[in-house]
Order: sequence, then C-alpha cells, then structure tokens
Amino acid sequence: MKKALQCLVLLGTATGVAHATTSVTLYGLVEAGIRYTDIKVSHGDEWSRERQVHLADFNQSSNRWGLRGSEDLSNGTSVIFSLENGFSLGTGHARQGGRLFGREAIMGLTGESWGTVTVGRQSNVADDFTGSFDPFSTGFRQAGMNTTFGDFGAYMEQSIKYQSPEMSGFKFGLSYTGSHKRSAESSENGAVTKEDRDMSRWVSTGAGYERGPVSVGASYDRFRSDARVSGVDQAGKAFDNKNSGTTVIWNLFGAYDLGVVKLYAGYGRIHGSLAHKVVSEADVGPGLNGELAHYATDPVSSRNYFQTAGFRQHAWLLGATAPVGDAGKIMFSYQGNRSRNTDDEYQGIKGRLNVFSLGYTHQLSKRTNLNAVVSYGAGKLAFADPEKRDAKLRSTQLGVGLRHRF
Repeated sequence: MKKALQCLVLLGTATGVAHATTSVTLYGLVEAGIRYTDIKVSHGDEWSRERQVHLADFNQSSNRWGLRGSEDLSNGTSVIFSLENGFSLGTGHARQGGRLFGREAIMGLTGESWGTVTVGRQSNVADDFTGSFDPFSTGFRQAGMNTTFGDFGAYMEQSIKYQSPEMSGFKFGLSYTGSHKRSAESSENGAVTKEDRDMSRWVSTGAGYERGPVSVGASYDRFRSDARVSGVDQAGKAFDNKNSGTTVIWNLFGAYDLGVVKLYAGYGRIHGSLAHKVVSEADVGPGLNGELAHYATDPVSSRNYFQTAGFRQHAWLLGATAPVGDAGKIMFSYQGNRSRNTDDEYQGIKGRLNVFSLGYTHQLSKRTNLNAVVSYGAGKLAFADPEKRDAKLRSTQLGVGLRHRF
C-alpha cells in the first residue's frame, strides 16, 4: 500500500510538470448500471433463449480515461496528442483487446487556418462525421444505430488522418491506413520456400455541414484486403493461401433542430464481405443480424451469409430528441435494414431487421446524469427454399445507469 501511494505521488508530480509545459488534461467517464436482456432465436421447431440481469459495464457510454495535451508553436499552430484507455468497470480489465490506449493513441499538428493532421490509432472518419446523427449517439447498446447499420465506426491502426477547418459551416476529412509488406524465405539450396505479401489498405473519408438548425453528415469507407502466403512446405507440397476482397460502406445522415424537438434521418449501404482481413481486423460487424448468421452457412466454404463478396445491405434510421424541462431529454428511434447475398449459394435468402428504442437522460449536475432505455428488435432470415424454415430473432433490452464525467 505504501508503494502504491508513492507511485501516485510521483505520477501527480509528473503530471504537474507536464501541465506547466504542455497543458495536459486528465479526463474520463465512468458509468455503472443494471441491464436486462432477453434474446430468443428460433428456427423451425428449434429455438434458444438467453435471459440475463447483470451489472451494466455501460448503459449510455463506454467507460474510459485519458490524457490529452497541446503546446502552442506560434503562428496559429500547435502540437497535440491524445491517449485514451477503455476499460470494464465490472472487471477492471482493459477493453479493445487489452490495449493500454485502445480507444485512441495519436499525435499531430493543428492550425486554425489549415486543419488538423494526426497519426496513430484513431477512429475512422465515418465515426467523426456520422456518429452524432443517432439520437442515442451510437451508445445505449441495442438502441444505437450500429445495431442495424453495422459497426461502421471503427479504429484505424497505424493511420494518418486529416480534418479540415470549418469553412462556412462545411468540414471534411480523410484517413488512410495500409500494409506494404513483402518477405521471402529460402532453403539452403536457394529455392524459395515461402513468400509473404500484404498490400491491404483502408481509406475512410467524410464531410459535414452545419448552419443554423440544419446539419448533414456523410461518410465513405473502402476496405481492400490483398494478402497472400505461398510457397512449398517441408514435404515438398505447394501451398497458396489468399485473403482478398473489397468492401464498401457509405452513409448519409441529416438532422433538423426545431427547438422543441430535433429530428434525425439516415440511410446507409454495405457492399461486400464482412470477413476478409481488413474488415475483420477493424471489428466491423453486421450488428444484431449476426445472431442469425450461422443459419445461412455454405458447407463448402464454411462462410455465412455476411462473409462473402455478394453480401448487400441497406439500412435506415428515423429518430427524435426533445428536452424535458431544464435537465431532461427524451430520445426515440426506429431503425431497420434489409439484406441479401448475390452469390449462388445464398440465392433466395433475404434478411430483415427492425428496432424500436425509447430512452431518457436526466442531468443531476453538470457532470453527472441518470439514464434509462428500453429497446425491442425483431429480425428474420427468410429462405426461398420451402424445405428450409425461416430463422427468427426477438431481442429486448432494458437498462438504467448512472454516468459521471471528470
């Protein structure tokens, strides 16, 4: 205990020194609550059901803490950095695969006249320009739009991002990450036994406009996997393993603030597999539809309905928020999607999902609020083959939480 206190004192001293030179800020968010979930999946006479009441790691927002700072370099330019950790309140473990700063780890330069350039692990541009158009701000678990649009807000590792300054209400951004690797191994006689190549890349771009009560946001992400390992094994047998594919995700959102109520609308599309290298490493998934994935699996490739190049999905959202007194806010959204797969082995299969959500937040102080949500979702994979039964999904979520920012 004594050593722990000494470490805290040293950390505080170091932070004080940094603050004097680079304006470092310690910040974070902690939330705890109770959540009830009830998910039932049925396929003909077969069904499974999971009910759970448990401590909610987060209801409205995920837990985090971080450090951010800047230093003025004169002429309107500053050097900036941000290090942000995500963690589970229930276990104390780090999220994002156990990374120390899994939510963000960046450094860059910013200027009022030319914009901001950052490098490191950071969110894609889609998250920057479209996440705010969800009445539930992509939080509240099932109520967030990732449930139907898919997890298009993702982290880009070893990336570079540019964001423009605001120009008459208009802003845009562009980010890129890619692998440019070639390597080879040779046996003693000089024959090539293994060649490893990875030229995969991911481009994310978006734009936004806000003027008065009107705001608009759009995003476009293109994931291209191009990885290959080929050669000859120890038994003299040739092998050639490929991981390739292209997936495109785009979204368009808008909002109009009437004062007494703010209205939201959005539309988005996914073209391509959600399983090839770049997409899977970014944790871009199908959302709630994934609960039905294994009911439409090709026995030859072992890939399901969402995991081949023929996958197509379009999703939409309609929602509203309204203030309740000086401290409250009520939120509502209806979101849905329809999907299909153009590959021969999935012909005649069609997916659909509808989710209705209602939430409320109440500010107890400037930094602390109570929140509550109820959400109901119904999904289905319909098969054209009369010998196959449709797969159906019913999902209910109720949650309450207490959130504090520091």
